[in-house]
Amino acid sequence: MPIITLSYIALALFLGYAVAVALSMAATFGITAVSPNFVAKNNRISRGYKYTQDAVWLVCAMAGGYVASLVNGVDHRWLVGSGLVAILVGVLWMNAWEMRQRGLGHQLVMSLVSAVGVAVGFVIHRR
Repeated sequence: MPIITLSYIALALFLGYAVAVALSMAATFGITAVSPNFVAKNNRISRGYKYTQDAVWLVCAMAGGYVASLVNGVDHRWLVGSGLVAILVGVLWMNAWEMRQRGLGHQLVMSLVSAVGVAVGFVIHRR
């Protein structure tokens, strides 16, 4: 692969990840500011917030997938899409504190939601 192609792939992965994480952080901060009791009780993430976080992450992964697809185009969409999913899921599982707070079930759901969201983001861009 030419260096310019690798540069676009790297840029697409970086921007897709940055958009997904930035939107997730903005949503987390916003929800926490508006309703801190909904987010956590007794220093534990509430069940309702876990489900909300799953839905928010779907939207964030879609946006990240859309941006990655926008930057990358059609040439290496499978590489960029699967790479973005791998990065999002990898970081998700490496954050041990959040993983313990969410629990295995929500961790698995968020992993699946990452893949679905990125795929939907790519499909939306292609249409």
